[in-house]
Amino acid sequence: MMTFPGLEIDERRHSRVLQEPLAAPRSGIMLHYDDSSRDDWAVEWFSDPRCTNGYTWLVLDDGRVVELADPAMRTPHAGPCRTPLANSRFYGIAAATNGLVLATPAQLDAIVRICKALFTHHGWTRETVARRITGHDREAVWTPQYTARRELWGRPGRKVDPTGQRPDRKPIVDVAEVRRRVKEAL
Repeated sequence: MMTFPGLEIDERRHSRVLQEPLAAPRSGIMLHYDDSSRDDWAVEWFSDPRCTNGYTWLVLDDGRVVELADPAMRTPHAGPCRTPLANSRFYGIAAATNGLVLATPAQLDAIVRICKALFTHHGWTRETVARRITGHDREAVWTPQYTARRELWGRPGRKVDPTGQRPDRKPIVDVAEVRRRVKEAL
């Protein structure tokens, strides 16, 4: 099992969701929210037989980090994306929240700490932060599996996380803010 200096994991709960060997080297981090309304439900969902998605880490409201999968393995967090083999190329980090409730300051702090640890481990530079940290909504594309509308195939818009759907348009997990803070921390 892979570990990273500087990354404190509060619980390792490798879920029953598929973990498979990487099909490509890691090249970045994809941010999500898991669409939950309670932390305990969020954690339990990844042990539910109906669950078919997964992330490397789930960050709870109080900033605790639950490792859902061995970081050396890929999980089904991204689906079809602009970047080929996105489930392998990107670590998946999800805030335990939904499309209307902003990630807490403690969640954002933990997400930044995870990102910093990954950048340090891989030797990624601060100049590459903008291309290495992305949101699911910027990567996920429409395919024939998800829509019959051919004009959408290959276009982003299949997912709304981590931006969300708030009427005030505040992002649930602000990717730009995470990038800024990671860059400052490196």
